[in-house]
Amino acid sequence: MNICFRMVLCTLLVLSLGGCGYRFSGDTRPLGTHWSHVAIKMEGPGVDQNPVLAQQLKDRIRSRLAIASDAANAPQSTLRVQMQPTSRQRILEDSSGRSDQFELVIQVHLVLEEGAQLKHFPAIKGAANYYEPKAGASTDAIRVKAEQEALDQVVESLVAFLSTYP
Repeated sequence: MNICFRMVLCTLLVLSLGGCGYRFSGDTRPLGTHWSHVAIKMEGPGVDQNPVLAQQLKDRIRSRLAIASDAANAPQSTLRVQMQPTSRQRILEDSSGRSDQFELVIQVHLVLEEGAQLKHFPAIKGAANYYEPKAGASTDAIRVKAEQEALDQVVESLVAFLSTYP
């Protein structure tokens, strides 16, 4: 009886969280129509440094916020995503001065342009730690995987933040 009661209580708690608008991590459902008439513009030095990563970010934001990619709907406002260059910092260094563990950081700053008004939002950052072998052909694959992990963090944080914006 005690286990059954706990299971029912846990189920009710989870359902009440979902019912009040809480979004669980990994939830890929669009956020409704609030952002459907917003154009996304990628800008900043990070776009020039890594245009593929910038396009992936734009596509994921568009998908998660249910923004149409066609130009048939005239945008009512523009979400400017200012992407900083991807940075790579050493975390761990051995006694010989060689480093094999790094942190990759992706940082974006959002500006919502509605008519003549600009609304600046706080910077959003995603980071991933990764190990880079001293010799090997898989170094690029490891770096790309770390980029994707950091990008996932940026997208999740950005969508969570924008879903609470009125």
